[in-house]
Amino acid sequence: MNLHIREATKNDYDEVHQIQRQVHEMHTKERPDHYQMADTTLDQQYFNNLIDGENTKVFLLEQDQPIAYTILTIKNTVERPILIPKKVVYMDDFGVDQTFRGKGLGKRFFGEIVEYAKTIGADSLELGVWEFNEDAIKFYESMNLKTKSRMMEIRL
Repeated sequence: MNLHIREATKNDYDEVHQIQRQVHEMHTKERPDHYQMADTTLDQQYFNNLIDGENTKVFLLEQDQPIAYTILTIKNTVERPILIPKKVVYMDDFGVDQTFRGKGLGKRFFGEIVEYAKTIGADSLELGVWEFNEDAIKFYESMNLKTKSRMMEIRL
């Protein structure tokens, strides 16, 4: 299996959008109060800005075709006397094409992203996950992530 990881380019928009759309469809189904379907679920200008961004990275996992992608933002904590300064890699998005799920490729990709975060001197890798997404929670827990905080809501 000839897998490789590379930084995405603007030319990868269609492939990334296709995988991202799969993830968005699940979110739309589970949280219709928050998400709605649209012809374009990943704005091309937004994607281009990510590619050009100084503090953002988009990576692809490929094997003859894109299998998975991630969008990362590199952040430094706000300097405040009560906070310890940290460099954080925030995973804005992580998606594996549905035809490749359950084959260990997402774990391999995620592990490489953790290694990338270490090489740039990050103190942690963080992400958000919806409570309904039990499969994703199990996946992230299997990758040694722990719950750091919770965001709660009351629907009115």
